[in-house]
Amino acid sequence: MLVPVQTSGRKPPLFFVHGRRGVMTLGSSLSGVLGPDQPVYVIHANGMDGRGPVLEDVSDMVPSYVKEIHGIRPIGPILLGGMCEGSLAVLEIARELREMRRQVGPPILLDPPPIPPGYNKQNQTIDARQPEVAERLYQQVRRFLLDDASQPYNDLPFDANDPRQIHLAILAGVGSVIAFARHIPQPYPGPAQVILSAERSTGFFHPQMPWPKLLPGPRMVQVLPFDHTPLLRAGREPLARALKFMIDEGPALERTAEHQAPAFA
Repeated sequence: MLVPVQTSGRKPPLFFVHGRRGVMTLGSSLSGVLGPDQPVYVIHANGMDGRGPVLEDVSDMVPSYVKEIHGIRPIGPILLGGMCEGSLAVLEIARELREMRRQVGPPILLDPPPIPPGYNKQNQTIDARQPEVAERLYQQVRRFLLDDASQPYNDLPFDANDPRQIHLAILAGVGSVIAFARHIPQPYPGPAQVILSAERSTGFFHPQMPWPKLLPGPRMVQVLPFDHTPLLRAGREPLARALKFMIDEGPALERTAEHQAPAFA
């Protein structure tokens, strides 16, 4: 579910994908710092508005989101960002677009989890359709979305006071949780940029953790002095400034990659 935040501007548009529970709440916070020349679009989980099917697999998310991106920007360069677990989907979206010969800047990963949830073998075996599991997931996502809705600065694609809208949003969020819980990411060979909370940085850089292998190409990383949740709340302004820096420096990182072995055939 693609939502425009700022459509004007001459720079390559930035498309930012939702996090684990299906919502991307930072749109206006980011665009306010990125400036009037930077188009920004956010992608919420499919089905959030009840107009499309709920997707429970990243392999279904990717072509759906690629189609939405292509509909807005059929030609020309684009930028991609992913929020938390959404970073995992963004790597696959960037891979598919590059294989289509689209010009894509280094994907920007916003505080990805130190260990992708798909690496947990239990997540591969749990039946999310069992009544007890389904109810637990529903209530978990409901609490998260209502907490987001209680914050005055969050961008949400639904009215939390409308029971039907919040129900649809919860169902889409549950689908997103299931999709990321099962997804096992593959190494992304191209250049990538990462913004990390201090809380997650140790796990990200640890040589025994998966990220050094998942991102073997040139990387640019910024660490901000916040834990994960405060980064997405009190840390929004420094986060947006870090994002602006990443966008500005993306071309230099791409030039570094060009001097190495080709990332994509």
